[in-house]
Amino acid sequence: MHEVYIAESLLEAAIWKCKDRGFNKIKNIRVNIGKASVVSTEALIFAFDALKGGSIASEASLTIAEIPTTGYCRTCSGEFNVEKDFIFQCPYCESDSVIIKSGNGVELTELETEG
Repeated sequence: MHEVYIAESLLEAAIWKCKDRGFNKIKNIRVNIGKASVVSTEALIFAFDALKGGSIASEASLTIAEIPTTGYCRTCSGEFNVEKDFIFQCPYCESDSVIIKSGNGVELTELETEG
């Protein structure tokens, strides 16, 4: 269950950034999760809630935005949204030579802190 590792990493990064900027409490952590990242938002929230206790994020919530998957075709230079999960083929020329441009990662985007 890689969501536990992701939750741990998010908490560590958020706590470090919060303390580094002189704050002592995290109220909310906002993250973008790519649709192609294969991260279960429910499992991530569960892991986050289980791990945050006893830290400066113990009362924090986790806000998640799902980012669509987009691709770029090396053959025809077309840019497109990936509509079908895990089918990375150019809809214009049907080439399999595509690069995923967005939607395959997890990114901490904002911290809401206090005092």
